[in-house]
Amino acid sequence: MPPTLRLRPLRVDDAAAMAAVLAHPSLYEHTGGEPPTVAVLERRYAVQVRGASADGREAWINAIVELDGEPIGYVQATIAEGGREAEVAWVIGHAWQGRGHARAAAALLVDELARRGVRELVAHVRPGHTASERVAASLGMAPTDAVVDGEVRWQGSLSPR
Repeated sequence: MPPTLRLRPLRVDDAAAMAAVLAHPSLYEHTGGEPPTVAVLERRYAVQVRGASADGREAWINAIVELDGEPIGYVQATIAEGGREAEVAWVIGHAWQGRGHARAAAALLVDELARRGVRELVAHVRPGHTASERVAASLGMAPTDAVVDGEVRWQGSLSPR
């Protein structure tokens, strides 16, 4: 039976498992930073599980990517006020990269966004991060001339579902 990839809502108690998934230094080559500790993830997740910014102007989707029930990464979306545009991000742990999991997980996230009425997608990708550029392109996004904090803004439109 082929492996089953699915998204499920983030929980604070995912911190320990995700610290292991996110531990490989190569994950930070393009984005900077370093592997987070369990304590850092617990604090971060405690905020993210609220599902919205403190002022209520943004809605958040934070989901764990599971392969056959085991966490292998995460996807995120920040839905702007008005609900028409979302910024998306994806991270798959080093041990599971190169198998199409980021593309599949990001596609599941985009399907959910389309169901919620989102029509425009945005992602920020570090130039030369070929794997993420391919994922963004697979979602129908294209690079723009805009660069924010060294990352290229990618944009695309969604069809209503």
